[in-house]
Amino acid sequence: MLLSFAQIQQFKIDGYLVLPKLLAADEVAKLRALTQTHLHQRLSPFELEADVHYPGAPESISDEGGNTIRRLLMAYQRDPLFKAQARRAEITGAVRQILECQQIRLNPNHHNCVMTKQAAYSSETLWHRDTRYWNFSNKYLINAWFALGDEQKENGAMKILPGSHRWEVKERALDEAQFLKPDHPDNQYRLATQRVVCLEQGDVLLFSAHCFHAAGRNKTDKTKYSMVFTYHGDDTHPLAHTHSASTPEIEL
Repeated sequence: MLLSFAQIQQFKIDGYLVLPKLLAADEVAKLRALTQTHLHQRLSPFELEADVHYPGAPESISDEGGNTIRRLLMAYQRDPLFKAQARRAEITGAVRQILECQQIRLNPNHHNCVMTKQAAYSSETLWHRDTRYWNFSNKYLINAWFALGDEQKENGAMKILPGSHRWEVKERALDEAQFLKPDHPDNQYRLATQRVVCLEQGDVLLFSAHCFHAAGRNKTDKTKYSMVFTYHGDDTHPLAHTHSASTPEIEL
């Protein structure tokens, strides 16, 4: 699948693009079943909701819901089924087109996971750029977010500030963790532009890692599952001696 000129321009303007129904229903069913098996068996490595201390998360592992798994880490290495999705030609081809490069790499140290927003004890993710805590030579990285079920506002769908990958944001508008301060005057007009990116099962969302995004809690009675990987081109390199370079990148 080749992106159209309009799709590429949309990504460059808004910082994101939805590829509808990229995964067939039977593919999604297999990925969901595999995810549920790994969650039930608590196959490491994984991150707990209590580890992140986001709003709504249990304060500690000893609290009620403290063992709730937030995400299954190292998805690419975890199972060939996850690996195959990360290497899908439709995804890697789209990333090449957007970045205008021939060779791309998957970084296994960031995202590379299956996200689970469970019905109880899910947390709220505040407005941030992924690049706030990543260490690369530039900001040109793209995340691919696979919806393994419908994603709506009610179950914590992603929210994006369109065009924010092109913004210059002053430090005074960010808190110590590099989240946007919602009450800062500089951010009032920014937050007014937010969009909820509703996805249907099988859709894939491509978005710039430098785009401000957030997500609410899951207020339904069903767990939301998503899979996400991070890509970049030849002109982008992880900085030595940082977590971004902690394990070798994967050429695709």
